[in-house]
Amino acid sequence: MVDLLIKNGKLVDGTGAPAVMMDIAVSDGKIVEMAASLDMESDQVIDATGLVVCPGFIDIHSHTDATIIINSRAESKIRQGVTTEVVGNCGMSAAPLTKKFLPDLKDHLTINSDFGAAADLGKDWHSFQEYIDHLNALPLGINMMPLVGFGTLRSAVMGHKSDVPTPEEMAEMEELLAESLDAGAAGLSTGLEYVPESFAKTEELIQLCKVVARKDKLYATHMRSEAQTLFPAVEEAIRTAEESGCRLQISHLKLGGEFNWGKTEQLFKLLEDAVDRGVPLSWDQYPYTAWGTGLVDYIPPWVTKEGQEKLVEFLSDPETRKKIRAEIDVEIEKGDHAYNTASWENVQIAMVRSKENKHMMGRRIADIAKERGEDPFEFIFDLLIAENGMVKTLVFCMAETDIMTILQHPQTIISSDARAVATYGELSKGSPHPRYYGAFPRILGKYVREEKLMTLECAIKKMTSMPAKIMGLETRGTLAPGMVADITIFNPDTIIDMASFETPHQYSRGIEKVIMAGTVVIDQGEHTGKMMGHII
Repeated sequence: MVDLLIKNGKLVDGTGAPAVMMDIAVSDGKIVEMAASLDMESDQVIDATGLVVCPGFIDIHSHTDATIIINSRAESKIRQGVTTEVVGNCGMSAAPLTKKFLPDLKDHLTINSDFGAAADLGKDWHSFQEYIDHLNALPLGINMMPLVGFGTLRSAVMGHKSDVPTPEEMAEMEELLAESLDAGAAGLSTGLEYVPESFAKTEELIQLCKVVARKDKLYATHMRSEAQTLFPAVEEAIRTAEESGCRLQISHLKLGGEFNWGKTEQLFKLLEDAVDRGVPLSWDQYPYTAWGTGLVDYIPPWVTKEGQEKLVEFLSDPETRKKIRAEIDVEIEKGDHAYNTASWENVQIAMVRSKENKHMMGRRIADIAKERGEDPFEFIFDLLIAENGMVKTLVFCMAETDIMTILQHPQTIISSDARAVATYGELSKGSPHPRYYGAFPRILGKYVREEKLMTLECAIKKMTSMPAKIMGLETRGTLAPGMVADITIFNPDTIIDMASFETPHQYSRGIEKVIMAGTVVIDQGEHTGKMMGHII
């Protein structure tokens, strides 16, 4: 007698091995037997005829740190077949916090991302252990592995100072990092394009990553640049790993800006040479031509470093505003500005807070400015004032051919770079990136079935055993006796992402069932209300 029997499915085990017809028996949350035909009594039988049975997907780059508290079902992720997420990426984590610099941290998370529930930070936890305890006390709809964000860590110790940390501040950061890693954090992440992390020197990163190396944890980096200075940024990431001895994960690898398009061979040479030298290096990618970021990327960092109030003050003062615009014009002339990567025709407003400006969401900045008869820069200055700096954007600056080339590399892992949201409630607001709802089904529908870019077995390996290996998940990521029964069952003929840049709040199609620890959470595409997640 077993708890669950899955019969007649096309099993793709996550290792890259060819698919086979095989039944799976599950008891006590684990796979107990697999065979071509199992004839045994079971409390529940699933007929998977015509369907693919594979491990639950592991999203190695996610941002569900706070939205899980708003809506613990994590609907946009579990409905993609994702059963485990690595959160706290891009230097943005929900802990550790200090009372002294809590306002700076809240500014960091609200200006640079739609982190979710940032205003509530500091109410129920400060240390990383308290954050984990808080999550463990919740019913969770997905498994989570949290990283420590460098932006959060630096903000906790230094606020938004641009200075080189004093020996005392450096020691405090190292101590907080070590405490967080000992509490269960899976590693350290950076978002080196964002204030205050952009102020950090490479030597500061190396010193912190030595702590990561001692604890045998992961360093995941959103590099200092993914456009104008992409290649020096890759070199910095590799140097950080080599000199500290830590394992390196490069987040959402891409070639931003038309000036980089077609340079995948040069990019791969840098990465492969490092791997050949013995650098423990891996990378992930999401399958879209736009990235998501804050509109503040288009204004100088000094304008944002002191927080929302100062940002509004600077942009509201006529003389300071002229200074900001002059500085931007010089940067554009030199080719060093975000505008050189993506002009206003390629920047779409994704989220604002005020009711007065919600009609702008989903529209390009060039179109809005033209309609209003305004200079685009003057328009964005006014918009940032009206929204206290909290304007999220989608930036279209990548080539589809490069995405496909990176995707085909045998070492590329699939990720979403997205937080879990939903089509209802608080998390249905705004016009977010479609990757929130569709990254994994998009791979299986568009790039496997339609484009035939890779085999089904290869794609699933990139979503399961490869991220599991990087994260040290020995009992997840493949289907075999003894493994945790996190299982995704989908229709290979219908699976596809439905979310678009115009209408993003749409769940994907074709995910028939998602099973976590032997319990069905998604059944015929609908959530059963079962909450089987926990902190790993």
